[in-house]
Amino acid sequence: MQRRKRFAVAVVLGVAALGLLAPTVLAGPDATASVLFGNDDVGSSFPPITEHDESGNGKFNLIPRTVAIAEGGTVTYDIFVRFGVHQPVVYEAGTTPDDIDVLGPFPFVNDPVGRVAVGPAVPAAVGTRAWTTPAGTFDDPGRYLVLCNFAPHFSEFDMYGWVNVK
Repeated sequence: MQRRKRFAVAVVLGVAALGLLAPTVLAGPDATASVLFGNDDVGSSFPPITEHDESGNGKFNLIPRTVAIAEGGTVTYDIFVRFGVHQPVVYEAGTTPDDIDVLGPFPFVNDPVGRVAVGPAVPAAVGTRAWTTPAGTFDDPGRYLVLCNFAPHFSEFDMYGWVNVK
C-alpha cells in the first residue's frame, strides 16, 4: 500500500513537472532579440589598437554573441562606440567569417556577397544608436552572420556574432 502511494505521488509530480516545462519547450524562440553592439565600458581608456592591453577584445563584442529568434523576427542592436566606428552588417544564412573578404575602401569591410542588411555607421562622435533589422531580414531558417563593417574591429578583434532563426 505504501509503495503504491509513493508511486502515485511520483506520477503526479512527474505530470506536474511536464506541465510546467511543456509551454517553455513548445513555445520556441521569441520573435525579437536585443544585442549590445560594442562594450566600450571595459578595459582601459587608451585606444584599444595600441599594445597597452587587451581592451579591444572586451570592447569590440556582441553581447550576447548568439541569439535565437523565430522566422520573420527582428533583432535590435544597441550600438555603443567610443573609438572608431561600429556598423552592423547581416549576411545570409550559412555565411561564416572565413567567407568574408575585406574589400574596402579602408577602413571598411564592404563585402557585398551574401549581404542582406546594413545598419547605420555610428562614429564615436555620436556614441550610441539603436538599429532594428528591417522586415524580411530573417524570413528563412538558418544561422546568419552579423559583423562590424569597420575592418579593424572585424579582422583584428573578431567582432561578429550570430542570429539563429528557427
